[in-house]
Amino acid sequence: MTGHTGTVQGALFGEPVTVETTDHAAAVTQDPREVARVVALAQDPGLFLVERSGVVLRADPARPGCADGLSRHDGDTVVQLLDTGHLRLGGTHHLHHAGSEGPARSVLVPKATRDMVFRWDHLRPIPAPTPAAEAATVPQRSTGLIGVDVVEPGKALVCLGTTGRGGTVLRDGGRYRVENDHGALVGHASSYRAAARLLARYHGFTPGPVEIEHEHRTHRR
Repeated sequence: MTGHTGTVQGALFGEPVTVETTDHAAAVTQDPREVARVVALAQDPGLFLVERSGVVLRADPARPGCADGLSRHDGDTVVQLLDTGHLRLGGTHHLHHAGSEGPARSVLVPKATRDMVFRWDHLRPIPAPTPAAEAATVPQRSTGLIGVDVVEPGKALVCLGTTGRGGTVLRDGGRYRVENDHGALVGHASSYRAAARLLARYHGFTPGPVEIEHEHRTHRR
């Protein structure tokens, strides 16, 4: 990861028009022990997702209504588990964090996920990830800047840089349905940003920085 980071968003809970200029892409873990640890955090003390910024927070049990930041690695794992349906988003809470305050949604652990981790916990020890075979493949190409154009509430069009590929993102209950260029289902994601990265990986690219623009606004006269 290089060190150029910036956003047009001035605060954690600020305007949902966001430009992410870091080349950091969400890391994917295959380690059951890491998954089990993050699932445990979601249960106690509890985790929250700030939808506008994609930031994952951890509840502070000593200060009701307050939360602390989660490490980038753990936050990426939470996003991964939300995208795969192993975690779900719950209700909205008003939180204080690092001098800011605003809405964030709770992260819930479905029973199927709790049962899965319980089974792992009774395998002694939790299985380590299988070592990947030595890859002699050409490294994936980056998409460059990914454009997410929110054309109406709950609907966005994704353009994967200059690759000529893209897709559509549609709100589907508490998640987003992700479709390819031809309208075929790719999967579900927890946010527009996660959907853009999912489409990039689906098309065989390494996700680049994401720019989200909201065309639909409510103007007061």
